[in-house]
Amino acid sequence: MLFVSVAIKRKPLICRKMKFIILKNHLRVLLVITILDSLILLIRNWVTDSSYFNFLFWNLFLGLVPLLIAVFLYYYSGRLGTFFIIIGSFLWLLFYPNAPYMITDIIHVNENSPAHFHNLVIYDALIIFLMALLALCYGLYSMKLMKALFAKTAGKAWTAILINLCIIISSFGIYLGRILRLNSWDIFTRPLYVLETIADHLFPFSKNPTTYAIIFLFSFIQFSLLIMIKDIDGVNAPVQQYNHNI
Repeated sequence: MLFVSVAIKRKPLICRKMKFIILKNHLRVLLVITILDSLILLIRNWVTDSSYFNFLFWNLFLGLVPLLIAVFLYYYSGRLGTFFIIIGSFLWLLFYPNAPYMITDIIHVNENSPAHFHNLVIYDALIIFLMALLALCYGLYSMKLMKALFAKTAGKAWTAILINLCIIISSFGIYLGRILRLNSWDIFTRPLYVLETIADHLFPFSKNPTTYAIIFLFSFIQFSLLIMIKDIDGVNAPVQQYNHNI
C-alpha cells in the first residue's frame, strides 16, 4: 500500500516535469527560428546599407513579451496566489495584441526599398511575413499556456469564455495600435486619454464601422488559426498507437 501511495504521488510530479521539458524544447525551437529570422533581416540591412526595417526587431520583442509573461505564470502558477495570477493575466492580455499586430506590418512593403533593388519588394515581403509568423507563434503559444493556466484555476467552462473574450479584446487592441497608434504602456502613462479614445471609437456603433470591422476580421483570423492548430499536437498519436499495436 505504501508503494502504491508513493507511486500515485510521484505520477503528477513526473507529468509536471515532462510538461516543463516539452515547454523548454518548444522555447528552444522558437529561439533558433528567432535567431535565423534576425539574421535574414541583418543580411537585408547589409546588402542595402539601410536599417529602415529595424523597427521589426522592436515589434518582434513586443510580440515576445506576452510569451515571457505566460511562461512565467505557467511555470510559477503553483507558487503564485490568485491575486498575482489575475494581475499577471491582465498584464499578458495588455501585451498579447502586439503578437498578431505584426501581421499589419505588411503595409511597409516597398515603402523604403532602394530604387536599384527592383526585386527587393519580394524579399521585404518575405521578411515581414517571417517576422509576423514568428510573432503569431509567440502569441498563440502564450495563449495555449494561458488556456492551460485558466483551466487549472477557473475550470473548463470559464476558460472557453475567457479565451474568447481575450481574442476579441486583443483584436480591438490591434486597432488601437495600428490605426490610433497607441501603445500597451499608454494605459499606465496616459490612462484618461486611452479610456476616452476607447469610448470615442466604440460608441456609438453607427459612427464607428471601421472599428468593428477590424475587430471582426482579426478575431476571425485568430479563431481560424486556433481551430486549425487545435489538434495538431495529436496528429502523430494514432500513428504511434498503431505502430505500438503492431
